[in-house]
Amino acid sequence: MEIDYKALGKRIRKWRKEKGITQEVLANAIDKTIQHISNVECAHTKVSLGTLTDIANYLDVSLNDLMCDSLRNSGNAYRLEYSRIIKDCDENQFRRLNKTIKALLETWE
Repeated sequence: MEIDYKALGKRIRKWRKEKGITQEVLANAIDKTIQHISNVECAHTKVSLGTLTDIANYLDVSLNDLMCDSLRNSGNAYRLEYSRIIKDCDENQFRRLNKTIKALLETWE
């Protein structure tokens, strides 16, 4: 299975922004340049495992959280992401979301 570097870069950016961390702060923390972080987030460069581990550790996320688009067994990362997505839903949104999910699952059968 190929690594989806675009999805990986988007996830890194999402986690970084969610934690209120700038590219500059992340770059300095892991001893990389701002340009390198930008290139990783935009998928202009392939990130090494060492750098990816440094990013995950600094952002306090797992490699699974960052790589779930490229891993076969990444259900836990998706469950965690779904929990974050729906954490602020109101009752009406939960009802609509439930109907949408059920309808979508039925189309897969």
